[in-house]
Amino acid sequence: MYIFFAQKLEHLLQEFRSLQDTLAETKERYKQGSGGITEELESVKAQMDERGTNMTDAALTRLKQEVQQMDVRIGVVEHSLLLAKIRDRSAIREDMQASVTHAATFGDLKPF
Repeated sequence: MYIFFAQKLEHLLQEFRSLQDTLAETKERYKQGSGGITEELESVKAQMDERGTNMTDAALTRLKQEVQQMDVRIGVVEHSLLLAKIRDRSAIREDMQASVTHAATFGDLKPF
């Protein structure tokens, strides 16, 4: 009886082993195929990271240039304000000296 079942099951065992071999081959082909996709994906990710870095570097360089230009403009404005203050002080001193000179000149006159 054992031999009878073994003979009947032998065909099924061979088919099972054949399907296992086919499955193993399919898995191997999948690994090889997906490995190429994974490598391509990694390559694309690296390119995108590099582009992002380059864009960031370009933006930082541009910002640094703009900051330098603003520093120069601020310096020019500060210089202009300082000159205006000096001119105002000089004008005030001249007015005060003129007033003192005028008072000294007409100091001997008596008011009505």
